Amino acid sequence: MTTASSSMPMRSIPTRLPVTWAVVVLSLVLLVVSWLSLHSERDPAPTDVQVSRSLIFRDMPGGDILITDAKTGEHVARVQGEQGFIRGILRALNRSRKLRGLGPDGTFDLTRFDNGRLVISDRSTGEHLDLGAFGPTNIGSFAPFIGK
Repeated sequence: MTTASSSMPMRSIPTRLPVTWAVVVLSLVLLVVSWLSLHSERDPAPTDVQVSRSLIFRDMPGGDILITDAKTGEHVARVQGEQGFIRGILRALNRSRKLRGLGPDGTFDLTRFDNGRLVISDRSTGEHLDLGAFGPTNIGSFAPFIGK
């Protein structure tokens, strides 16, 4: 009569050990590669500015957004409707202001670089968002505000 333990082949723990170490090493390699890709210098601030404009975004009654040139006071645009992307970007930048104890009213710099990148930034917080990271449709939401 055979017992259940004697009929099953015994696997030794050392045969699983190389597989375990391989998984651990692979995980560490993937972690390092992803960390490096997130923290690498990927042309963070191109040196050649094509055009830049300081803008003020104000919420208006009825839900519109009034956009004016901060330097000249010129009316740039009045955005109507939901405009989820524009509102989302402004909300993110204003959240940084609020965390630093700054008011929501202030200027944002919209800059187009010679390589086509469009970046919106807030000098008061140092925050900047590369609008190209959100796709060409969303770049098109902000592109008309920069002029030229």
